[in-house]
Amino acid sequence: MPVLRLVLGAAVCSAITIAGCRGEPTNCPVGTVTADPREIPEGSNRTGLTVDVSRPSFDIGLEVVTELSAVAGAIEDPFSRSTSYACAFDFSGEDEICVTTTYEDIQEQPSATSRAPKRRGPNVYIDSPSECSTTQCAVVVCPAVKNICPEISTLTVEPTILEEGATALITVVAEDPDDNPEALITTLSSKYGTIDDPSAHTTTYVCDPDVGGIVEICVMASDGDESCDVERCTSVRCPGEPLENTCPIIEAISADPTVIPTGQTKTAVRIDATDPDEFPLPLRVDWSSETGVFEDRFASETTFKCGDSGPVEVCVRANDGDPECSENRCMTVQCPSDIPANLCPQLFVINSVPRVIEEGETTTLVQTRGQDTDGLPLPLTLTLNALWGSFENTENSLEPLNVVAQNATYVCDRPGRVEVCVDATDGACTKTLCDNIVCPSDIPTPP
Repeated sequence: MPVLRLVLGAAVCSAITIAGCRGEPTNCPVGTVTADPREIPEGSNRTGLTVDVSRPSFDIGLEVVTELSAVAGAIEDPFSRSTSYACAFDFSGEDEICVTTTYEDIQEQPSATSRAPKRRGPNVYIDSPSECSTTQCAVVVCPAVKNICPEISTLTVEPTILEEGATALITVVAEDPDDNPEALITTLSSKYGTIDDPSAHTTTYVCDPDVGGIVEICVMASDGDESCDVERCTSVRCPGEPLENTCPIIEAISADPTVIPTGQTKTAVRIDATDPDEFPLPLRVDWSSETGVFEDRFASETTFKCGDSGPVEVCVRANDGDPECSENRCMTVQCPSDIPANLCPQLFVINSVPRVIEEGETTTLVQTRGQDTDGLPLPLTLTLNALWGSFENTENSLEPLNVVAQNATYVCDRPGRVEVCVDATDGACTKTLCDNIVCPSDIPTPP
């Protein structure tokens, strides 16, 4: 229950000698969520969400924070008051969308001799704003028939090596299986050169006479749903010298399957990319997503594991070491509705025994403990780090109730104070705690 005191009024509370009068949960800020439309039409899976906040009549000078959640779908930005919701592809019927509203946590910490900090407004005292929380829910109806995204089968350019003044033929083969919510549109683009008709499936390309080397040509296929946009690229070699470093070219990214079946959580993701000049560094890739984890996010082909239900945008970046030459591409993967929401791990303690190492000694015991109650999306891992020195015996051991323990040894390599930290991660959430260790003065400073 919120820890809240509300003075009932000048006439009542001035007659009693207490600091305040106990209030009710309704004195906390209340958020309500509205879906428009509430019933999502067939051929679509998305609706807009609006959050309205009602504050108590008083103002205590704290920000109000709202967070949206859903059971069988994805929310684009859970902390926004104007965002969108998308149904999981395998789900139809009513889904509950809830908004939790609370005051922003107080940042200042009380001293050992002081009482807990308070925020005060006219006639109100709040000991712990984070406990002043309310949750309200609404229902949306997901259709049985949803939008199917377009597919690009091929993008070809012939010839791929052009002589001066020559023309290349571009051919696009793409389709939209359901022709929803709008008719399929394909759009060709290139940074340099001229495409005769960018919206045609067959057209011609002419190089820019002032730009030589590898030139990327891409096509975007869209059915009116931005989350369904799909892109494919290829390249031609134009006569002459390039103006700049040739950036990596992402020809395509894919997931197999794109729609993950109910009861499963994983899909194989792949990027087809090249760096024509392999300069200044060899090609590197980096996968990312708002929810879920990758088995190896730096591999060109890896496994993605869902972290929540509904559609999730999976992105990959290709880079050759040039900060001005980074290429990004995204796609939508449909995670099934039966994936439970991830619970972030807890990190209980990092404890150094002793913190001040005696002269003649070089090591101390570093104990860390964490817990991940759901064990998802990956097993909890504790990792120690420090600016200098080293660690031994860093094995993670699993204890009852999904508690992970670590009894490591820190080895000093120079005198003085060092901050030692531990990261606890389940692949989706990371928590960090730190401790200070003092190494003895008789350890020589490294050269």
